[in-house]
Amino acid sequence: MKKNKCKMKVDAVIFDLDGTLLDSMQIYYKIVELTLEKLGFPMVSRKEMREAAKDGDFEWDRMIPPDVKHRKKDIMLRIREIIDEVYPGMFRNEVKPISGAETIIKWLAVRGLKLGIVTSTPKANVDIKLQQLQKLDINRLFEVIITSDDVKRKKPAPDPMLECCRQLNVKPEKSVYLGDARTDIRSAKAANMKAIGVLTGFDDYQALEVENPDYIINSVSDLKNIIRV
Repeated sequence: MKKNKCKMKVDAVIFDLDGTLLDSMQIYYKIVELTLEKLGFPMVSRKEMREAAKDGDFEWDRMIPPDVKHRKKDIMLRIREIIDEVYPGMFRNEVKPISGAETIIKWLAVRGLKLGIVTSTPKANVDIKLQQLQKLDINRLFEVIITSDDVKRKKPAPDPMLECCRQLNVKPEKSVYLGDARTDIRSAKAANMKAIGVLTGFDDYQALEVENPDYIINSVSDLKNIIRV
């Protein structure tokens, strides 16, 4: 864990969803692999998948072989069909909350911190993911949930962070955002928030460290060692 000299004193803790509160990264890999298989395209490494997702939106262009690029429009439509077909069932049946998420969310809530979620998930899909938090009865502890449809610009722009802080009625500089990807750190810093990278998602320590977050932790449960209450 990357450490600063002192613990953070904040009024709000805001979370990313995939790879931070939900152990969903393997599902995303499987969705990409299944899509490539159905299209008859060559498999790519998971490192290549992570690079395709580094700026927030998955770059399917990088998955399409050069010799069929001229059919890109039709291929993208087919990709969308495949994802819409497999995505809901895989999330309902295979995704679980990150170990320790329930405990830390309740720990923060009991101590009076405001809690929010900022996700790049569209509003139409977010309920499927939130079902996993509902099972633990912790979804009710989040006062605000911002999806990609709630702002004009999503991460890495500061817009979703600022909107979440506005709805929570907290100052960005008195808030911290926890996320697993480079775009999470960039977005938080652009909003003048504190930023914590977590190693349960797409990006590894080296990728997160480049963005200079305040901390890099192994999992959400490590927040107990960082947040001063």
